[in-house]
Amino acid sequence: MKRQLYKRFAIGFLLLFILTCSACSGAKVQPDEAGGADSSKSPQIDWSQLPAPPLQKELIAVAGFENRSTYSADRLWDTSSQQLASSLLRTGYFRVVEWEKMKQLFDWDTLSHASIVKSPENLERARRILLCEYFVSGAITHFNVNQHSSVSALSKSKQIDTTIRVDLLLQDARSGEYLSTGKGSHMVRQTYSGGMAGGQTGSWDSHAADEALSAAIELALFELIENFDKTRHGIKNN
Repeated sequence: MKRQLYKRFAIGFLLLFILTCSACSGAKVQPDEAGGADSSKSPQIDWSQLPAPPLQKELIAVAGFENRSTYSADRLWDTSSQQLASSLLRTGYFRVVEWEKMKQLFDWDTLSHASIVKSPENLERARRILLCEYFVSGAITHFNVNQHSSVSALSKSKQIDTTIRVDLLLQDARSGEYLSTGKGSHMVRQTYSGGMAGGQTGSWDSHAADEALSAAIELALFELIENFDKTRHGIKNN
């Protein structure tokens, strides 16, 4: 009888120990190990693989960024445009008008709707002011935050996927002709886990959106410059 009681006590103590350890583990943010464009791993873009720029780099200006997604954020156009301008500088393919200068010259409504490139009058006025050869504008066409939860006998886990898609357009500053496009999409996964006794903790982190947005812009820009270089050489060959 005593042996059975001792055995039950030992099993109960072991289960309690496992649950306690699971609870103490707390919440952990882990990257998803899946590869490809839709992955929490930021794409490692090698800008040196871009075609060589012309001997005399031409001047480009970011005309603004639209938010066409269902996600609403007041400064998303500003953040997106700043990241695009920074990425343009990183490529070394163009000379780039500073984004802060653009905000000094044009109001937020114009830049948040990329209105500079939507009418011949605005385009010509902006070109005379900036003396640039090209305008690049962007749009966030998809912004989604998706949550998945799972429960086992001893633990809970939660995954939050943030996916952003970006479209970019390159235009001739004189004619308004569309010269190139680029698209990029990236997903960042947050993983939270904890023991049953401690409950489930963790919530969506806005830094995941910043990372997904930055990666999507860089992927789109790489494609845009590749396509533009092919078009440019095609024109010259003809």
